Amino acid sequence: MLYAYYHETHLEQWINAKLLNHGISAPADLDIERIAEAFGIGLIYGNHPSFSDNEENVIFLNKWLEAVQTRVVFFHELCHVLRHAGDQRRMTDLFLHAQETEAEQFVLYAAIPFYMFAKLPVPDHRSEAVAYIAEQFHVPPELAEQRLDQIQRRVLHGSLIAAAQEATRRQREAERGWSPETRRMLSQLERQIGGQGGR
Repeated sequence: MLYAYYHETHLEQWINAKLLNHGISAPADLDIERIAEAFGIGLIYGNHPSFSDNEENVIFLNKWLEAVQTRVVFFHELCHVLRHAGDQRRMTDLFLHAQETEAEQFVLYAAIPFYMFAKLPVPDHRSEAVAYIAEQFHVPPELAEQRLDQIQRRVLHGSLIAAAQEATRRQREAERGWSPETRRMLSQLERQIGGQGGR
């Protein structure tokens, strides 16, 4: 995969900068206890549903969740603590939806950071790649597959943009070599075609 074509979102850049600033540079560093400590967030495990308190910088995790599911919930709640304000029980549906949407994207970026992913020898075969990513980042296969799809879409999108830019650059270079008469005829043809579109 040509990772040079991958472009990070602003949220992804923000998360990556935060993780790297705290020395979190490899999948083994993505320990939730270490991340919580690095960000000054308290972790409390108990017999309750998982939730967070962004005013007190605390994440409450259900102690009966499986380890991989705990990681997903942790990263979701981490987004709320680090990036969101307000009590979701008292906010409008639109604002609540915006926060939840951002938290879902945050999970993908924080649980499987691209700068870590790009260094790994991810297998070419899809099912092997999903299993490998899930194992390396200790996430459910569904999350690994979702992130792999996202990365592949972004790489494809970036490569298509690069190809279009290259085609435009070559077209402009070719046009510079055209005679004035060829340019006049093409300009006239463009006006005629453009005029037909308005009928």
